[in-house]
Amino acid sequence: MVELNKELFCNLGDRSLDGYFIFNYTAQNFSYLNKSIGNIWELDPDEVITNPQLLLERVHPEDVSHVMSCCKECLEARTDKKYEFRLLFANKEKYVRVIVFSVIDGDVKHLVGTVEDTTVARHNKIHIEQINARKNITLEVLAHDLKEPLGMMKLTASSMKEDISKTGDEQMINSLAFIQEMCERNLLLVRSMINREFLKSSVIEIGKERADLVWELRDVVRFYKRSKLGKMKNIKFTSPAEQIYLNLDSMKFLQVINNLISNSIKFTPDYGNITLHAEEYESSVLITVADDGIGIPEELQAGLFDQLPETLRPGLKGEESGGFGMGIIKAIVELHQGKIWFKSKIGIGTTFYIELPK
Repeated sequence: MVELNKELFCNLGDRSLDGYFIFNYTAQNFSYLNKSIGNIWELDPDEVITNPQLLLERVHPEDVSHVMSCCKECLEARTDKKYEFRLLFANKEKYVRVIVFSVIDGDVKHLVGTVEDTTVARHNKIHIEQINARKNITLEVLAHDLKEPLGMMKLTASSMKEDISKTGDEQMINSLAFIQEMCERNLLLVRSMINREFLKSSVIEIGKERADLVWELRDVVRFYKRSKLGKMKNIKFTSPAEQIYLNLDSMKFLQVINNLISNSIKFTPDYGNITLHAEEYESSVLITVADDGIGIPEELQAGLFDQLPETLRPGLKGEESGGFGMGIIKAIVELHQGKIWFKSKIGIGTTFYIELPK
């Protein structure tokens, strides 16, 4: 049985800017509630003591069922738990993180814990994730946009070099060779930047937090559609749900999605279709990335996730493969306790499936 030193706990709470509470779950009232709880919820603590329901009324409507299930989980688990949810006010939202554990004394059940206002940190993290996701997409867009003009410059320089070589003008021949080399070097530079950024995801532990998957995926597709690639491919997102909440490392998981979309772009002809879809089931969420591109040859399918050299293919416009992307995709999905697979037919297209537990 867990013992609680109530006097020590209350003394800590009286001095803390974070919220401290002891809630008698059996009687549905607070044994202790410090002033900081009132500051975070922007309520009078005495009113909350009288009517604990006021706290629940401030919880964002989209998060109420989440909060209720958290209480149930904590009571059943009998271990400390950490949860994050939102509070809704007339003109703003707040994010709060609750660390709570259950104390059972005979027939009486208590929930004891602390509350931290994480609004500023959460907003900063969301902003950083958006910047990081858009940076990765921008790198992919840049690689695709530069491939064509640099490739044409390289081809033109090569053609000119053949003609100039007949004249014996060494200076001109060397200049054209320099142009060829610089075009190739810059293409490799952009691709190496993309590969290096994605490779980082395989060596850093994930840190999952509750996130709206629909919003995240819709934002990725929106960014692609605003780019030149969005005008060359029909890229869209679909989902029957307005919100799907999951515990994710958003930054790393969006790199998975970005890499799958990028691969679809490489192997889908101009004006082809690429569709990102998310659907929620009872105990899982299924995300698919589908295209109507050239498909994956059957002899390459078995080793696709194993980073085998023979599975590497240039894209339809000569785009290079990083050589390790699919292996990292699988690793990140598995770090989320999920699984990934695909179906593909030559000339019809490819669909990747990612199943994540709720």
